[in-house]
Amino acid sequence: MDIVSQPWFWPAVIVSVGLPLVLIGLTEMHNAMARRGSRAAPIVLMIRNYLVPVAGILVLISQPGAWEGEGTWPKVVTTVFGLLVILVTINAINHLVFHRAEKGSWRDRFPTIFSDLIRFVFILVGIALLFWWVWGADVAGIFAALGVTSIVVGLALQNAVGSIVSGLFLIFESPFQLGDWIETGETTGQIIEVNWRAVHLDTGNGIVVMPTAELAEGKFTNLSRSPTPFAVTRDFAFATDDPPARVRALLVDVARDIPLISADSEPSVATLSGANYSVAIPLQSPGDAGAVIDAFSTRLWYAARRVDLHLDNDLTDDWNTPARLQDALHQIAPILSLRGADAEALAAAARLERYCQGEVLLRPGMVPTATRYILSGRVILGVPTETAFIQVTELGRHDAVGLTALTRTQTISRAVALTELEVIAIPVQLLDDVVRAHPVLAREIVRENENRVRLARSALAAAGEDLVSGRNVFG
Repeated sequence: MDIVSQPWFWPAVIVSVGLPLVLIGLTEMHNAMARRGSRAAPIVLMIRNYLVPVAGILVLISQPGAWEGEGTWPKVVTTVFGLLVILVTINAINHLVFHRAEKGSWRDRFPTIFSDLIRFVFILVGIALLFWWVWGADVAGIFAALGVTSIVVGLALQNAVGSIVSGLFLIFESPFQLGDWIETGETTGQIIEVNWRAVHLDTGNGIVVMPTAELAEGKFTNLSRSPTPFAVTRDFAFATDDPPARVRALLVDVARDIPLISADSEPSVATLSGANYSVAIPLQSPGDAGAVIDAFSTRLWYAARRVDLHLDNDLTDDWNTPARLQDALHQIAPILSLRGADAEALAAAARLERYCQGEVLLRPGMVPTATRYILSGRVILGVPTETAFIQVTELGRHDAVGLTALTRTQTISRAVALTELEVIAIPVQLLDDVVRAHPVLAREIVRENENRVRLARSALAAAGEDLVSGRNVFG
C-alpha cells in the first residue's frame, strides 16, 4: 500500500516540517518585540512554548486509527489546547483594548479590577463550554448554581459592595489623576496613589488614606484642574492712616518677588473694611501654599517698615532711631570721603533699611534711586539668564548696592539678601551733592563698577554665557 495515501502521512509531514518553521518564526518575532519593549511579547512566547506544540500533538493523535475506541488522551489534549486558546485570546484582547489605549481615553481610565473581573468571567464561561463540548458535561446546573449564589452573596454584601462599586465608578470617571491636588473637608493633599479601594494623599504632614467610596459619596475640589492657577488667599491689617493705594501696591510688589508664584497670573489685592486687605497669590502648585504664605508674611513685615506703612497697626519702630542712623553715617563716612560732621549732615535724607533673607534689592532693568551701603549681613550679586542665575560676587559690610544710581542707567544685575540685612540708603540727589564736593568718590564708583563687570564676564564665560555687548553697567 502506498504510504503517501495513508491518512496520517500528510498531517505528520505538516507537523514535522511546519512545526519547526512556526517555532523559529515565533522565536524571531518574540525577540524583536522584546527588544522594542512590547507588552505583547509574553503572549507570543505563550503561543510558541505551549499553544503551537500542543496543537501539533493534537493534530497527530486526532488522526483516524491513532487511538482505539473513543480514547481519553485526545480529549485531554483537546482540553489543554482549548484552555490555552482561551488564555491566549483573553490576553490578546486585553492587550489590544487596554494596554494599547491612548492616554486619557476611556480604555486608559477603565479600572483594572473591572478588567480582571471580566477576564475571570470569560475564563470561567470558556472552561464550562470547553468541558461541555469535549467531555459532554452538564454545565446548565453549574450556571444555575452560580447565579443563585451570586444573588445570595450580593444581597448579603450589598452595602460593602455598593461602596466599592461607587468608588470604582469614581475612578472610571477619572475626575483626578496622579499628581493632582484635591481638597475635601479639612484635608488638602497631592494624590500619590489611586487604587480600587482608596486614594492616598500626601498632605506634607503624612499620608492620608481616603476610601474612594468616601470621595464618591461626598464632594471634593480638584485644585489642579482650575482654568486659572490656584491662588492662596490671606488677610492682612494695616493702620487706618495708611493710604490704601500704597498698601495695595506694597502687597502686590512683595508677592511678585516670591519664588514659587505662578508666572501665568498676577497677584491681586482686595480692600476690605476696617483697613483690612485680602491678597491672593497664584501658585505654581497648591502644595507651595504654606511656604509662600510664610515667605510673604515675613517679607511683608520688613517691606512695610521700609516704606513707613504700619502692618497690624504697629506704629512704633525701635530699630530705626536717629542715634542708630548717626552711627551708620559715621561708619560709611570714610567710604564717601566725608568728615564726621559732614556725614551727620546727611541724616535729613539718608535712611536705614532692613531686609530679610531672600528679598531682592536690585533687579535687571532697574534704575536705582539710591545707593545702599551694607552695615551688616551679606548680599549675593549675579546675572540671571534664561536658564540659570549666575553668581558674580558676594557683598558684605560697607560694600555698595546700586552703583548705577549715580549715572541713572539700568543695571543688568540682581542683588538678593543672603541673610538678614541692614543697610543705609543714600538717595541719588544726595549722592550727587557728595560727588560734586568730592570727585574722587565718582572715580571710586566707576572703578568698582568696572571691576564687577569683569567679574560678571568671567562668571558668565565659565557658565558658557556671554555678557551682552553694550550692557556694561553693574550693581
